[in-house]
Amino acid sequence: MITMVSHMMRTFIAIEVPEKIRKEIDDVVTDEKKRGLPIKWVKCENLHITLKFLGEIDEYKKKEILPALQKLTNEVTPFHISLESIGCFPTPKNPRVVWVGVIQGKEKLCSIAQNVETALAGCGFKEEKRFHPHLTIGRIKKFCNVDEILERQITSASFLVNSIVLFKSTLKPEGSIYEVLQKFPFGKQ
Repeated sequence: MITMVSHMMRTFIAIEVPEKIRKEIDDVVTDEKKRGLPIKWVKCENLHITLKFLGEIDEYKKKEILPALQKLTNEVTPFHISLESIGCFPTPKNPRVVWVGVIQGKEKLCSIAQNVETALAGCGFKEEKRFHPHLTIGRIKKFCNVDEILERQITSASFLVNSIVLFKSTLKPEGSIYEVLQKFPFGKQ
């Protein structure tokens, strides 16, 4: 009997951000890098809005979640979002993650994230309690004062969201490499 070895892959579900907007955010990041704070900044091509981090899954699990995501996106109408203001998790006194917030389209994004949670709970994934729509721009390596970063003004143009994406993330010493596994266009175009 031949048994198939199923390779594990680190995955997440996200909304892609257009290159023009990623570049605008990257300009702010490039400027902040000059200050030399202990922050690992996200590379321009990796900027996205995570809906759910799935962690390590195998091909079997991937095959199980594809129809769930397809069914969910069939019911979604494209919508616009825009990004605004810089914040951090969990608090400015103990910053671990620096992010750009979602302003326009926030409710719709929260609704989709909740639907992703529900759909994937049916595939055995643990449901997260709270979803805060944001785009991570940096992870803080050791404590530093982020007050000046939080004071920066950032506002993106509005952009159309018409799909969600299942990404594979490969961790490399020079940073993560993201690869699109499957795109799920919204059904009500």
